[in-house]
Amino acid sequence: MQKVTSTNRQLLDLFKGLDSVKDIKGARFAVLVGKNMKEIKTILDPLEEAAMPSMEFQELSIKMQELIKEENAEAIETLEGESQELIDERKKQLQAVEDMMDNEIDVHLHMIREDQLPEEITGEQVAPLLQIIE
Repeated sequence: MQKVTSTNRQLLDLFKGLDSVKDIKGARFAVLVGKNMKEIKTILDPLEEAAMPSMEFQELSIKMQELIKEENAEAIETLEGESQELIDERKKQLQAVEDMMDNEIDVHLHMIREDQLPEEITGEQVAPLLQIIE
């Protein structure tokens, strides 16, 4: 394992990259992919929880979707006006999460040697993994 300094946003991209190659055959490669995904997930889970909308906002969102389907502009405007505090609260919550995405963090990851890469991996699949390929 090697200590890597990265932003939460970069870790999310790395996690998505690892997720896209998790089904490629190769025992050692698969183990390294799985271990890294597990390590990154422990860091990203609190961010995901912080981004979860409140139950009140979820209910508002459902009502809003129904009004959008009905194309009821007047009711949409009324609901927005009545719910402005809840909407502003959600915007602040999302901005706080967005700010957290740029925080740097040290994480211990399992590096993947070039000779451990499976034959069938593509350049497109390798690109998001470059941070952990040595």
